[in-house]
Amino acid sequence: MTSRGQAGLPGQHEVFAQWYTEYLPRVLNYMRLRVYEEALAQDLTALTFERALSRVQTLRDEAAFGGWLFSIARTVVAGYYRHHRPLLSLDTIGDCPEQAASVESQVAQAEELGTLRAALAVLSDREREIIDLRFVAGLTNRSIAQALGIQEGHVAVILYRALRKVRRELTDNIAQQGARGGKG
Repeated sequence: MTSRGQAGLPGQHEVFAQWYTEYLPRVLNYMRLRVYEEALAQDLTALTFERALSRVQTLRDEAAFGGWLFSIARTVVAGYYRHHRPLLSLDTIGDCPEQAASVESQVAQAEELGTLRAALAVLSDREREIIDLRFVAGLTNRSIAQALGIQEGHVAVILYRALRKVRRELTDNIAQQGARGGKG
């Protein structure tokens, strides 16, 4: 892709380089949740930044860069899955083998992940997406709103309700484990 249309904006490449440094880890973490393979996550992250650079002249407000970038990232992931396999959910996040962990810690981690999966299972796809963007990608509510095309206040409400659902589910699961004589 060319950089046509970008040459007339002084300092634009330097600003984009700063954004790249700031947002690279966030976009990569987001991609890691969306695709299971590290190399693919890195490739999709690179494609996201390549598309962003080629379209940076369309960005009207520099303060909106995060939301704009993650809307591109979402489009890149959607395009990938349109042509490949189904989307892996948060439920698969704990299936990665832990390196150099003891059997006891692996069992404890598996139990915690099972509890977390059960809690996350009560959420809608949109609620999970917002939680991913907030806590994995580290976006603000404003940036999430821009990425999803909804109002910032609506993001806050969805996030609040989703976290309340997860908290309630975790509390119920822990109480059930305690009633069965399990850990809690």
